[in-house]
Amino acid sequence: MVRNLTVFYLHRACRFDAKRLPVVEYGLTDAFRDFCRETFDSNGALDYPPLRLVTANDTAQLAKGLFTSDGPRAVLTELGRACCLFLIDDDLFGAELEGMSLRNWMKLYFPTVPKVVLTRPGHADVPLPARRWTKKAALVFEHPAKYHERLVHLFKSFWMPRFSTALRQYVKVKAGTNWHTPGHNGGRAFSNSPFLRGFFEAFGGTIFRTDLSVSVESLGDLSSPEAHTPLSEAQKLTSEIFGTAQSRYVTNGTSTSNKAMLMTLLRPGETVLVDRNCHKSVHHAVVTSGAVPRYLPARWNAALGVWGPVSLEDIRRTLQSEAARRPRILILTTCTYEGVLYPVWEIARECERAGVLFYADEAWAAYLNFHPYYTFGRGRGAAVRYNAVNETCGAHFSVQSTHKTLAAFSQASMVHVSTRFKQLLEEDSSPAFRWLRKRFSLHGRGSYEKFSHDLHEILRYWHSTSPHYPFLAALDVAGVQMRLEGLKLIDERIRWAAAFRKRVADECGKPENRCFAGLEEIAGAGVDWRAAGYMKDPLKIVLMLRSARACATFRKALLKAHIQWEKASPTTILFLVTAGTVEEHFEYLFRVCRQFKGLIGAPSAGFGAARQVLDAVSVQAEVLPRDAALCDGELVPLEESEGRIASQFLVPYPPGIPVFIPGLRITRAMIRLVKDVIASDGPDAIHGIFCRGGHAPFLVEVLNRDEEKRVSPASS
Repeated sequence: MVRNLTVFYLHRACRFDAKRLPVVEYGLTDAFRDFCRETFDSNGALDYPPLRLVTANDTAQLAKGLFTSDGPRAVLTELGRACCLFLIDDDLFGAELEGMSLRNWMKLYFPTVPKVVLTRPGHADVPLPARRWTKKAALVFEHPAKYHERLVHLFKSFWMPRFSTALRQYVKVKAGTNWHTPGHNGGRAFSNSPFLRGFFEAFGGTIFRTDLSVSVESLGDLSSPEAHTPLSEAQKLTSEIFGTAQSRYVTNGTSTSNKAMLMTLLRPGETVLVDRNCHKSVHHAVVTSGAVPRYLPARWNAALGVWGPVSLEDIRRTLQSEAARRPRILILTTCTYEGVLYPVWEIARECERAGVLFYADEAWAAYLNFHPYYTFGRGRGAAVRYNAVNETCGAHFSVQSTHKTLAAFSQASMVHVSTRFKQLLEEDSSPAFRWLRKRFSLHGRGSYEKFSHDLHEILRYWHSTSPHYPFLAALDVAGVQMRLEGLKLIDERIRWAAAFRKRVADECGKPENRCFAGLEEIAGAGVDWRAAGYMKDPLKIVLMLRSARACATFRKALLKAHIQWEKASPTTILFLVTAGTVEEHFEYLFRVCRQFKGLIGAPSAGFGAARQVLDAVSVQAEVLPRDAALCDGELVPLEESEGRIASQFLVPYPPGIPVFIPGLRITRAMIRLVKDVIASDGPDAIHGIFCRGGHAPFLVEVLNRDEEKRVSPASS
């Protein structure tokens, strides 16, 4: 195993004296270690990894050093997965690789890894891409001891968390007597109490000392994103890392991100195309924005008890059939809860043809930008990426639950705006997006600054004016960590997950697709999903059990082994592999699989659309959801609600997909589905149901008869 980080140096053979390689390598390592000690200081001594310099004389040699093969799925070499920096001589910057320019090749496969073009005296000036590239004189790297401080400063520009560093510095050096919120005053309310001191000690003093107030103006404020502060600089660095026009931190989850974004983009009465089986926060956002939802066709996998993806053909058909309503946005969840990734590049093309913005809820896949595995069509010269917002072709917006899969506290989330959206707004002149340029116009022209102003204003509606500063620091470091060691982290976990699935399948004596649900098992028959560009994320492990009883037994065994899963359906259990997963976790999970291997296997029933479930989610809104949600309404027994207009959500949780939605006319199928969940998991599994003491009668709120006559129909 490579225990260092790799720097790849692309140069002409005549340009670099191989005898100097150790000098350069050790000098870079010394600068890197000094940077790490200053930036990532710890209470204990840490051995930061050395840098290994790997040279390549041409682009083919570079690719060979990074990848083990030219197959359809990118497989990194040991050195490749440890890559943290590229150095490129200026006269090779314009080279080509795999049918594209070196610049575009690196943008596709290694977008987040810093790249430095080494310039030499007498050479023509190299025009660099706007972001993620920098230029330095070659002598700075060829004589690292002489230019030690310049290298440390350069490494800081790549990998130093802006807000986290400033916050820690403030607590260590500047903080003194506090006369501001929060009331625990740096933890003193806990540490000085004989009753609460244990609470203080359990969490550690730093978490309390860094829980500061916006009164500390020098650190920054979410409500003032344009101010020049460590917080604004951190968000700019995050934007650079994720390759966006801008990225914004949110401290109360992607649920809030969805609400703020849709309120910014939509106007009351406008049509939005929504995956019916998206998270409840998207449905909440439709209500708060005042928009009219038009639901995409749902696919229900009855055997596994999970929702499948919307097919590309259904997306095309819906865009065409809804053209008269002039939909403004298409919203999809990619990847899905079970790990199905959409071909975002193709969906983006279809949306732009129709003048529709593509909005991706990427809550479960914040890491896609950081590994070349998540590309489609490698080696064809026209490969594309699966991360929703990218610099090739993708969604116009994405929201990510950083806390779900990366190193961040719960509730820590990000909003990403693509550079393509900025182009549509300011550079595009197509009639299809005239509405967009008019909506965010300044002096008669589409203005990205106006959009940003509106977004920031709406975010102020939802942000707390007292955000938790450790949350913000975690968002800052999460992106930096992935830029510095994301290749290694994701590569390890992809390999661990693959080895685990094979090991379990071998133990069970079955093919992997009879033990774990892949793309076809989740999405179902009738569509060539792979040819269309859909993909199953290997970091979402979906274990299949032979029956509902087998699944229940297996869950009990997991609890006995102190193993907690993410989500379970009647016949599947979902395990998330995240940045914090360690290899030993797989061993403990394998033990349970080995002991209960007789329970593992594809359910006996084949894929099919259970009519009851599909009927429950097939109706469209008859009343504007916002109007329905704001009515006084009346409570009626669940059994007697058929035919009435819902004014509230009823949401089985997990996975958080609503059955009742304000504005829908309640059907018998909807009632049966809710009753089935109550019967199997109890009323607490239905968010929104009204009952006393957990017992029947179960009540639901609907529009009263007078309100049904007054509210506006959604079709208007």
